[in-house]
Amino acid sequence: MTPTVLDAPLLGTEPPPPAVPPRPLRPFIPHGEPDTEAPLSAGTWAAHGGVTLLPLGAVWAATRVGGDTRLGATAAEAAAGTVLASLPGRFLFVHPSYPQGRWMELEVGAFGAAMVVTPPIAALGTWGMGEVAFNDSQDRGHAYLGALGGATVGMLLGLAAHEGLKHLAGSSERLDFVRRYLAFSLIGTGATVGYQWSRTPTPRP
Repeated sequence: MTPTVLDAPLLGTEPPPPAVPPRPLRPFIPHGEPDTEAPLSAGTWAAHGGVTLLPLGAVWAATRVGGDTRLGATAAEAAAGTVLASLPGRFLFVHPSYPQGRWMELEVGAFGAAMVVTPPIAALGTWGMGEVAFNDSQDRGHAYLGALGGATVGMLLGLAAHEGLKHLAGSSERLDFVRRYLAFSLIGTGATVGYQWSRTPTPRP
């Protein structure tokens, strides 16, 4: 078959680009959704370790602000406050159903109720452990108010620490359980410091 003019390549036309090998696709993670596989930086690990020292230091400080210098007693009081704080305190970390939208009224109500209920319950745990298991106070009402004030301050510090560490972690869910219980422990140790600072122990026989 004889070639014609139409079969000749056109002048000024560019050759097709070379084929590019396809790149491996990464898993799609929507904005705002947690990524359980995202690694944490060394600075984030160090920040978590540093915040862990705060509850331990608060337990030691509780032995210096009151009349009870027994480290075991203050540790038990802090543990009781931490455990009871974790019951309603889990609602302090509710997340919106739609990260880009407005919080639902139920979630806002749960968060507000937890803000109100958590300090009194945590203070009750610390106060009850100190009054029943150890030496009771001369003025129990004043001692409970001290525990309540300390638990309230500890809750605010715990929420701030949790949000700060969560911001450092980004979308990673690693150590999320640790961050929450660090916040609970700050509530319990705050209640212990307030309880020991405000109480006057009954003299031992």
